[in-house]
Amino acid sequence: MPAHIANTDRVVVVTGVSSGIGHGITKFLINQGCHVFGSVRRDEDAKRLQAECGECFTVLKFDVTDEAAVQKAAAKVASYMDGHCLLGLVNNAGIHVGLDALADQPIEKLRKQLEVNLVAQLIVTKAFLPQLGLDLTLKGKPGRILNMSSIYGSYTLPFSSAYSASKAGLNALSEGMRRELKPFGIGVVVIAPGPIRTEIWDDLIRNAEPTADSGSLFAKHVQAAHALSVTETSKRSWFWEPEVVGKQVWKVLKRRFPPTHVVVTPNFWLNWFGPTFFPGRIVDIEISRRFKLCRRHKRGVAPSPGKA
Repeated sequence: MPAHIANTDRVVVVTGVSSGIGHGITKFLINQGCHVFGSVRRDEDAKRLQAECGECFTVLKFDVTDEAAVQKAAAKVASYMDGHCLLGLVNNAGIHVGLDALADQPIEKLRKQLEVNLVAQLIVTKAFLPQLGLDLTLKGKPGRILNMSSIYGSYTLPFSSAYSASKAGLNALSEGMRRELKPFGIGVVVIAPGPIRTEIWDDLIRNAEPTADSGSLFAKHVQAAHALSVTETSKRSWFWEPEVVGKQVWKVLKRRFPPTHVVVTPNFWLNWFGPTFFPGRIVDIEISRRFKLCRRHKRGVAPSPGKA
């Protein structure tokens, strides 16, 4: 860890850098000459990343839901900045708690989803806002906040409503934040990735394993959604690499007038344009076909346990 940072004009804080998109962003920014402060939760990840990234990387060890730990990390970053503003904060850390029908959704899982993907993003942002320019005594241009949302923050797939709700909430939070911080010159941009080759897809499969004997009316449908997820995950050859997101992050940090919402997805027309621009009824029909939700249940007949 350096005693000081030579180029304080290119310092970025990125959360959740141990793997996936956060790791890809970190590597890309370092290759552009940035110094990255990256957050991890585990000691082994901290050691591995410090060895991998070298002097252009400084580890911050905290859980994004731990306010005290986040504040401590923000103070650590400030001590290296010599009174200068950060170039940016990338709120990347997030989770997917798995597939559930909302009627069966355990409330604790919903709370966890929102706590990490929504509430924690504000915890981190508030801690670093002074260094992004809310402290008017700092030197240099105010920085930018990049909130890592998802294409699924703009439309929702069946049985993934908790995840989409957290990302839609982050979109709304970002919109309000962007307008509130405008007088201070602090920009706020939403980055919305689609299918990117990361471990979150494997986590989704593990967390989504349905319970065959649950007796839920939705069991058959969730099982079908799980099977579809397995199929899509096995075809990850068409997924984009995390560094593609890193490239877009760098563009947003350097552009004078960046867009407010950046979509980064393969199959743009299928994954973004169609679901967000076609009428909702048409999108409903297409998604229902894909997830085998077109047939209506017979009424007046009690289904067998675990079947629908």
